Amino acid sequence: MLILAIDTALNACSTALLRSGELLVSRTEPMAKGQAERLAPMTRELLAGVGIRPSQIDRIAVTRGPGAFTGLRIGLAFARGLAVALDRPCVGVSTLEVLAHGASALRTVAVIEVAGSLFVGAWEGRTCLLQPCRLSAEDALMRLEGDWSLTGPGAHVLARLRPDWPVVAQDLPDPVVLAQLGQHLDPHLNLPAPLYLRGHEAKLPGGLSLEVEIV
Repeated sequence: MLILAIDTALNACSTALLRSGELLVSRTEPMAKGQAERLAPMTRELLAGVGIRPSQIDRIAVTRGPGAFTGLRIGLAFARGLAVALDRPCVGVSTLEVLAHGASALRTVAVIEVAGSLFVGAWEGRTCLLQPCRLSAEDALMRLEGDWSLTGPGAHVLARLRPDWPVVAQDLPDPVVLAQLGQHLDPHLNLPAPLYLRGHEAKLPGGLSLEVEIV
């Protein structure tokens, strides 16, 4: 299987290509804005660099959030459009899940902080023990039993309350991990439906929004 991964959920534009689990190429360019102008050229460059034609892609994986409205809209629209054009499945993967698995720890809590709110998810291996949701730091800790590793751009918030938990520094989801996760997921059960970090006015059809503003 040849899988293309696309991530624009946070402050970067990232792509990766895996064939049967083997990494062919990946690229991440940090940017707070400009993903709309960069994503398509980056994807073309990525494919051309390894001699892959778009028609050879078997599956597309894209981060579905939590993430900023503009970034998610760009990544999801591009991934969906490419999937339709190629008649290939498109798999949506939680940004928190990609961060958690990128930490390479047995039990990992992934955290994104926006405007004083936390978006948290917890995984033990491939098993999700806390579905991605918006919680206060105190409520998050109440739901987590035992010892955990922390990762993500909001990990420092929980680390202040649990300094005994190790922190795996990771501010952006790894597109390689995204591709690895996407190749095993059922496209019918993991739709590329957006989960935003900002208010309810920022919606796409079928999308979810979290009522908190980005600062």
